[in-house]
Amino acid sequence: MTTTGGTAAEFVAQQARTRWLRTRDAGRSAFVWRYGIIGWGLPVGAASAFYHVVRVHGSGPPAPWTVAAVRPLWGSVAGLVCVCAVVGYLLGAWLWDFCEARFGHESH
Repeated sequence: MTTTGGTAAEFVAQQARTRWLRTRDAGRSAFVWRYGIIGWGLPVGAASAFYHVVRVHGSGPPAPWTVAAVRPLWGSVAGLVCVCAVVGYLLGAWLWDFCEARFGHESH
């Protein structure tokens, strides 16, 4: 039991709802940018691009790590980051809809 008389699960659910309503006030666009594109898409894109460069550069004969050595990979790196940003947008939009369905559309 909590001090408000409900169970711990009810208290946690109320806290989550309160956080969602506060987050919701910033709007859908800000949410998708913050949690989808910047929070997931760009970090995953950067990690994927880093892994791709290391894997491709390491699969050939030993060569020094210079800009000229990795220059042919810039197109694929840019593509990876762009695709991950788009997937991040879709993830953020889905997460917004999920939270709206879970916590409701009404305001405070």
